[in-house]
Amino acid sequence: MKKIFKPIIALLSGAAFLLTGCSDFLNADDKSNLQSDDYFVTAEGFENLATTPYYKLRALYGGDPVLFCSGTDMYQNGRSGYSDVTLSTYKDLTPSNKNVLNFYSACYDGIQQCNTVLYYGGTAAGNNVSMRMDEATYLKAFYYYLLTQQFGAVPISDSYIQSVVTSFPRVPQNEVYAYIIDMLKQVEANGILPTSVETGRVSMRAVYNLMAKVYLAWAWDENTTASADGSNVSVTSTTNFANAAAYADKAINGATPSLSFSDMWNLKNDNNSDILFAIQYTRGISGQDDITTGNRQQAQFGNYYNDNCKYTSSQYPVGKKVIYLYEPGDERYEGTFMVTQYETYMNYYNVTITNDTEVYAYYPAWYEDLSTLTSYNESTAGRVGAKVYSSSDPCVFINAVWNNRQQKWIYTQGSQTYATSRTSNNSSFVVRKFDDYIAERNTTNPVSFHNIVLAHLTETYLIAAEAYYMANDAPTSLARLNTVRSRANAATLSSYASYKRYYSDGTTKSYNSGSGIDQVPYETNLDPIDVILDERARELCGEYYRWMDLRRTKRLITYNVEWNEGVTSADMMMGSDGNYRWFRPIPQDEINLNDAITDADQNLGY
Repeated sequence: MKKIFKPIIALLSGAAFLLTGCSDFLNADDKSNLQSDDYFVTAEGFENLATTPYYKLRALYGGDPVLFCSGTDMYQNGRSGYSDVTLSTYKDLTPSNKNVLNFYSACYDGIQQCNTVLYYGGTAAGNNVSMRMDEATYLKAFYYYLLTQQFGAVPISDSYIQSVVTSFPRVPQNEVYAYIIDMLKQVEANGILPTSVETGRVSMRAVYNLMAKVYLAWAWDENTTASADGSNVSVTSTTNFANAAAYADKAINGATPSLSFSDMWNLKNDNNSDILFAIQYTRGISGQDDITTGNRQQAQFGNYYNDNCKYTSSQYPVGKKVIYLYEPGDERYEGTFMVTQYETYMNYYNVTITNDTEVYAYYPAWYEDLSTLTSYNESTAGRVGAKVYSSSDPCVFINAVWNNRQQKWIYTQGSQTYATSRTSNNSSFVVRKFDDYIAERNTTNPVSFHNIVLAHLTETYLIAAEAYYMANDAPTSLARLNTVRSRANAATLSSYASYKRYYSDGTTKSYNSGSGIDQVPYETNLDPIDVILDERARELCGEYYRWMDLRRTKRLITYNVEWNEGVTSADMMMGSDGNYRWFRPIPQDEINLNDAITDADQNLGY
């Protein structure tokens, strides 16, 4: 028997979903004693209601980034294995996967909240009603964008649902793209939203950023052809690529990055002019449990450190490909990772560092001269007992041990594979760019109140670089890319062909033993899209883009086979029907409960 279509949840009377407060504008009082039709048309009630679509983003981004990061070239299994082995390795992935269902349902929950705002906005009182309705329209478009990237064709729910509805047919992906663009163009035509804001609300620059993303994905999906595994791409039309480039430039709005990489991500600059849109978190609100109502982003992308330092989930450490992407001079290496770990992890942020500050471990970049590692320990009093771990593969390390009988430090050099380092405690580095250094540290609970950034300026430059290249304007594409590299103090590329991608061949040639980094294996003359994807990996490490990036650019199969340790062949990414799994499966619960969808509507590969 068919039941209510669960992903699109009918809004009940009262305020069970209202917020207890999560930022300067995400605050709400409990009005559960009032009827929704009476309360939500008041100025206070509607303003309260309009925060809900923002809040619902937390269900997608506040926990584990399973659908955003699993099954890519960047993140591998750590000490605790995979967060979801079927999403990471593609083998045995079925429509019954709970993480897929939760993501799908959360998107439609967010869409329903947007529809609710638009419904009550038609009669609500207040000075900001039209603006809040445009914000809800943007958020609705954003939820649909996520659905198109993960599932392709999806049902469209265009209105507030007040009763049980069990029939929503899937709409072809290109029609969903058109629907999203139409919504965003209406917001653009209304001209109500401010150009820029730093409060977490939607601005026109955020709208333009999303329009660029949608046009870019639409162009890849509808205006390119490729082999079954995504290779041999050819472009059939550049129109939507050009649209993506134009809207990316509108989002850029003539700006160049105003902060360094590290400063942009610093907690003290949580809302800054380089950030276009972010999920807001505020610590210390009355009645809020700060141990359970934050997010877990800081606890991902690394391995467990010692008890005085930082706990992580140990399920998304970066793989060796990512390590080799960083180049000499690129500030993003130290801006992304905790390269120098003090005896207490938080000392990096909270104490004045001197030569006597005790260092627990040091993680030099792969390109540093490893023949002089011991000199690091001998350089200052605080470093004498530091453990030094090269980030290359194989990893070279110096283990410092105090010999009580001889009353001196003994330094022993050894090596191990990066896979061993990555799955061992305390011997591999961790992403620090999301650190909330005010939060309680020794837990992987959602204790971080660092905002989760969903759109920022350099990310928009990289959208523009990709779009301009695909629209046959390589010079402008390279200029956009070089803006991002210049902010990080990375060398300017004279051409895409001049770029060098370094890599490990699993031998001692994989690190600089004193003979220069160009003795380490590398390749040049990459396809410019691969160069852009490498830049995205450096700039956006730990952000929630990679799976969608690989699917969009048709690198999902080839990159996983080459760099995902859990995918040993392309066959693992193919279903029993002989088709590659380019999308996530439509949840089986959706098929069972929706009269307009049958097993025949399932995505290929499942």
